[in-house]
Amino acid sequence: MMLINKDKNILIIKKNATITKNLRFNGKIVAGANCCFLGSIECEELYLAKGCDVCGEIICKKAVIGAFTRFNVIKAEDVLVLKGCIGNKIIAKGDVRIAGECVIKDVSTENYLLIEGNSKIGKMNARRIIAYEM
Repeated sequence: MMLINKDKNILIIKKNATITKNLRFNGKIVAGANCCFLGSIECEELYLAKGCDVCGEIICKKAVIGAFTRFNVIKAEDVLVLKGCIGNKIIAKGDVRIAGECVIKDVSTENYLLIEGNSKIGKMNARRIIAYEM
């Protein structure tokens, strides 16, 4: 279910895995498709594949959230949210980029917020908000 590459400092989680506890790792976490995290995730960089569920908080420096993923709270420096994601809150220090067809209740960043396509964002707080359709 989980593999650790000590040379590259990467934790790999296989697809369709269910993690029932909080996950903390000093390095990158790469999760396969349709993984379910019932606790929080804390790491340097997080890469989630398509269709994951995260019930707890995501705390990291860089987060790439795969398409059609559901999440609760993301606290990161830079965030990329791909197509069709559903989430409650994003709190970032750097840039936040949101692809089309996403539904997010609250986005707060100290830098740029880029919204691509037709997304539904509730509350937005950013230094500069750029929204465009592709």
